[in-house]
Parts: sequence; C-alpha cells; structure tokens
Amino acid sequence: MTTLSYTETQPVALPPAVPTDYIFGVSDPDDACFREGVHAVVTLKVAMTRDMLAVALNLNSGASEEDPDTWDVPYIRESVELALHCDGPFTIQQDGGLLLDAMGDESVRAYIQATYRAIDRAYPHLAPKGNH
Repeated sequence: MTTLSYTETQPVALPPAVPTDYIFGVSDPDDACFREGVHAVVTLKVAMTRDMLAVALNLNSGASEEDPDTWDVPYIRESVELALHCDGPFTIQQDGGLLLDAMGDESVRAYIQATYRAIDRAYPHLAPKGNH
C-alpha cells in the first residue's frame, strides 16, 4: 500500500494495514450502541511508528502488574486500538519518545523492553531484524 505525503510530492510506502477485531461501542453490554442501536461503523487507519505503538500499549496496559511477555496478540492489538480511541493519535505521537527516554531508569527498563517485544509480536512487519 502506498499513499502520498502531506505535500503530495513524495510517495510513502506503507506496511499492510492490520485488521481489527475490536469495535468500540459494541464490545461491552453497557455501551450506548446496545441501548440506542448502531447507525454506522467507522474505520480509521492510523500510521504509527514502533515507539507510538509501544506508548499506546503502555497507556492502556502499563499500570497493570502483568508481564507484557505473557500478553497474546489479540490483547496487544486491542489495547493499542483502545488507547487510540481514548487518547488519540496526536497525543500518542507527542508521547512517542517517552518510553525510550525512560530506558535509562533501571527500575522500568525490563518492563519497557518487554513492552517492545509485545509490539514486535503483534506487529511483526515493524519488528527489528536480527537479534535485538
């Protein structure tokens, strides 16, 4: 898949879009769509860097005391999508470097590295090649 850049002068190669199973609004019986009915399902595609994906995962799941190495791919992708819904792509983009900045803190380094490994499992197209 390709698209044109903001100035529409340079084509940008994009990885294939990742399908979603999570649909906000009908995932919980308390959602408004169960009471009022679904009028439309809107699909939003967001191009994200590896750092943005890790921040989104951390925003939604970072407060848990679970090990990110135990999370399965559907859970990781759902967490990223939920963070996009709640925090928005612009906030996630602004915070994109926060986890890398925190890598200097020995107390959270292993957790952050596990978060990146989780992202690499869920979005292997972006995973670094080789033994990193």
